[in-house]
Order: sequence, then structure tokens, then C-alpha cells
Amino acid sequence: MGDQKGFTIIETMIAAVIFFLVLSAAIYVGSNLHISYLKDRDKIVVQENMRIALKNISRGIRQAADVTAYNGAQIVLVPSGDTIRGYRHDPKQQEAKVNVGGVYLPISSYIQSLQFDYDAESRLVTITIKGGKGHSGIMEMSTRVRPRAN
Repeated sequence: MGDQKGFTIIETMIAAVIFFLVLSAAIYVGSNLHISYLKDRDKIVVQENMRIALKNISRGIRQAADVTAYNGAQIVLVPSGDTIRGYRHDPKQQEAKVNVGGVYLPISSYIQSLQFDYDAESRLVTITIKGGKGHSGIMEMSTRVRPRAN
């Protein structure tokens, strides 16, 4: 009886349990890495879109002669030679848009909100933008800019 070769049923079951524990741990780690990758990818896309919007809006306000009106999510500018007349947020499309020649065109996507605050005394416009996509969560950026002097 001492010459028997092979594994007992108990040894096989222990090996199977260990294998499934290692496999479960690998799947758990892999799924967490995938979720982390998706989050980071969405954050990068949103941040890039927010930067594009802030850069374009800031440049347009800086080049404008003055601010005609604003109501929080929209700002109307006095153009200075170019055709940019204002900016607004489109909540349905989740886009920041620019008014060029009377038509609103998209600047960037994944924009949850766009807020303009204007201090007429100091002629300072504060732009606050919030964006989000998928797993990214809501992110916020803001800047201040002043229209050029008349």
C-alpha cells in the first residue's frame, strides 16, 4: 500500500480551493485596476475640455471691448473687431458655446455648469466651470479676466 501514487481527494480539494482563492484575488485586483483606469481616463477628458473652454472664453473676454450683459450662465460682449459676441452654457448638450456671428457654436463638451460673475466697477469677470463624465466625478476650475480697455 505504500507504493500508491497520485493525490488523495482531500489534497485535490485543498489545491482547488487555493487555486480559486488566488483566481478570485486576481480578478478583484484586475477589476479595481480597470475601474481606476476608467476614472482616470474620464478625468483627463473632462479636465482637457474644461481647460479648452476656459482658455477660449478667457481669450474672447480679454479681446472684447466690454461686457454688455450677463446672467450667470451667459455673458454678452461688445466685440472688438472680431465676431465673438458672447458665451453660454447649454445644459441639455452639456457644452460651453460661443456666439460667432449670431450663431452659438460648441467649444467643449462634458460641461455641467458655466458661471459668469461680473464686477462692473473693477471690470473683472470671474468664470467658474464645472465638468464631469462617467466615473470622473464633478470637477471645478475658475479664472478671472478683464476685458481690454476701450
